[in-house]
Amino acid sequence: MLNYGENKMLFKKYLIIFSIFYVYLSANDITIQKEPKPLNEVFTTIGPNAEIKNMLDVYDNNDGVLDLKSLLEKAKDNYTLQGKNIAIKEAEATRDSVIGSYIPSLDIGYSFNSTKSYINSWNKAFNAHQAQASANWVIFDGASREFSLLSNNALVRAAIADKGYSQESVFLQVISYYYQYFSIKGQIIAMEQKKVNIAANVARVQVLYDAGLEPLDSLEALKAELSSTEYQLESLRLDFEQTKLQLSLFTNTNIDKLKLNEIKKPEEKEIQSLNITMQEEQALSVEYQIGTLTYWPTISLFDTYYWNFKNNALDVYGTQESSFSMEQHPRHQNVFGLSITWNIFSGFSTNRQKEAFKLANLRMQKDIAYAKEEQKNNIKFYKSSILAALSQIDSAKASLKSATIAFDTVAQKYLSQLVSYNTYLDALIMKYNAESTYIQSLNNYELQKANYIFYSGQMLLDYIN
Repeated sequence: MLNYGENKMLFKKYLIIFSIFYVYLSANDITIQKEPKPLNEVFTTIGPNAEIKNMLDVYDNNDGVLDLKSLLEKAKDNYTLQGKNIAIKEAEATRDSVIGSYIPSLDIGYSFNSTKSYINSWNKAFNAHQAQASANWVIFDGASREFSLLSNNALVRAAIADKGYSQESVFLQVISYYYQYFSIKGQIIAMEQKKVNIAANVARVQVLYDAGLEPLDSLEALKAELSSTEYQLESLRLDFEQTKLQLSLFTNTNIDKLKLNEIKKPEEKEIQSLNITMQEEQALSVEYQIGTLTYWPTISLFDTYYWNFKNNALDVYGTQESSFSMEQHPRHQNVFGLSITWNIFSGFSTNRQKEAFKLANLRMQKDIAYAKEEQKNNIKFYKSSILAALSQIDSAKASLKSATIAFDTVAQKYLSQLVSYNTYLDALIMKYNAESTYIQSLNNYELQKANYIFYSGQMLLDYIN
């Protein structure tokens, strides 16, 4: 016959066994939901021995899954790059307008005059209608047009370089958000596993508390930890949603499921940045503009044809007056000539403009020199950042290995009831956090490779399969 104390101990033992069995079922009911769910649901529930990094791009189906190269191809149609294409056409149109100045110009005109004179009385009104066509051809302007054409050609090349640099910049931002997508997703999965286990522990302690076997503070402490985890999880989900929206903005496409890709190891070489090429072409354009300000004369050929019609001076009476008027106002007239215009003095305006262009060119040369030094420093920095990222991967991998060994040891002790559930939970969370850090280190390595490719002047698409 068992006494009261023995009954209580036996009851407590059964409750503990039941709660452990309950938690085991809760934590190990592995329903792997491979397709991401809405933000208020979990991505996937994984077992203690599963690796998060293997779950980052696993889906029930591959419909709508985009890899990195597909994202970059879509980013070529980015609104910013569309604007850069328009800027190229604008520069080409301006250049073509200079080419058009080599072609003779043609003008047509019409005029009407009605003149009344008074001698002894008002005479009949003299009405004159005149049409004219004028052609003008500038055959020499001191090479101003030639320098203007050279200047605008440089601006076209600058616009092309600017578009290329902007495209690479957009690609780099897409790559940054692409790997951020997977880093945050790994954090969310790890945090979700923590939430699942804490929730199971809350349920276990609730059973013990209802039976009077656990104090209230233990239960409330777990509930507080669960609420804190949910808060952190919602922050991560919001960051994840923002990352997807940023990717959508840069690629003009809806982002749902992504496939994880690696970037090939970049070659160690230095190519001048397209941004520097753009600045050099702009400086060259300003240098050519100096030549458009010339002290030479402008020489033109012109030809003007006049046609007088419906002129009442050309009457049919053949009077002396009308004959005189016909001589002064012939029905047809053509004037051909050569025009030479030479600006002898303009108040030193031309000289001042030349000086302004020279100073602008000098300023641009200083900016170019700075940009070249900046590129060299960036290449050195991101070359070092690749090595640092590799070192971080090694450290994170070692940390994950230690956390995994520690968890396996604690898990065995927990199954043998040698440690508490809290100890088991702490070891499990440490393992998830270590794996999350390892995933971030892998993604950071890919990003640093992209940074090196970009700042060394190489093309990002050349290193993406």
